[in-house]
Amino acid sequence: MNPLLFIPSPRDIPEVKKTWHEIPYDKFIVKYTPEYEAYQMGKKFFMEHEEYTHLIICPDDLEISKYGIERLMYDAEVLGYETVSGISNIDESRPDLLAIYKTNCQYDLGPSVGFGDTISRDMLPDKLFEVGHAGFCCQIISRKLLEKVSLTGWETKGYFDWQFSVECHRLGVKIMCDPLVEGYHRRFQQRVSDMKKQSMRDDNIGYTLWLKDR
Repeated sequence: MNPLLFIPSPRDIPEVKKTWHEIPYDKFIVKYTPEYEAYQMGKKFFMEHEEYTHLIICPDDLEISKYGIERLMYDAEVLGYETVSGISNIDESRPDLLAIYKTNCQYDLGPSVGFGDTISRDMLPDKLFEVGHAGFCCQIISRKLLEKVSLTGWETKGYFDWQFSVECHRLGVKIMCDPLVEGYHRRFQQRVSDMKKQSMRDDNIGYTLWLKDR
C-alpha cells in the first residue's frame, strides 16, 4: 500500500502542523485555496499519480497521528474496506460528542437536516463499525472508490464530506469507522473566514506542497 495524505489547508494551526511532520508518508497540501478548487486539485493530483493506492483526507484543523494513519492502512489493506474513517470530537466545547453519525441518515434531505443521530464517546464499540456519515475525521479512500465519486461538495455549497457519504450510499459502499483512530478537532482555534481576510490583506495566493517522505 502506498497512501497519499491530502490536506486542504486554508488555516495555520501550529498544533496540527506539528503532527504532519511526525507522519512518514507523502503529503499533498493545498494552501489558501477555495474549498471546491482545493478538493478538485487534490483529486486530480492523486489520479495523475498512479503510484498511490489510497487517498487519506486530513482536514487542517484535526490533529492526527502516525498510529492512526497506519491503523487506517491496515483496515483498508488487510480487512479490505474501501473507505474507513477515524473519530474526532465535533469541537472543543463538546469533547465527547463525535463527528460521526448513525446509519439512519436521510440522504435526500441534504446536510444538517439529513444527518443521522450523532454518536457519543460512551456509545463507541470496541471494533470497526458502520456509520451513515463521517465528517472526514481522517478518512482513507481506495483508488477504486475515488474513481467513482466527485468530491464536488453538496450542491456547490460545501459539505464535501456529506456529498462523499451520499455518493457512497448510492454506490452501496459501506462507510466504516475505526474507534482506535482518534484525532483532536481544533474547530474554533482559527476560523477559515479569518484566514481568507488575512490572505487578502497580504496579497497571498494559493499554492501547493508535495512533501515526499520516502
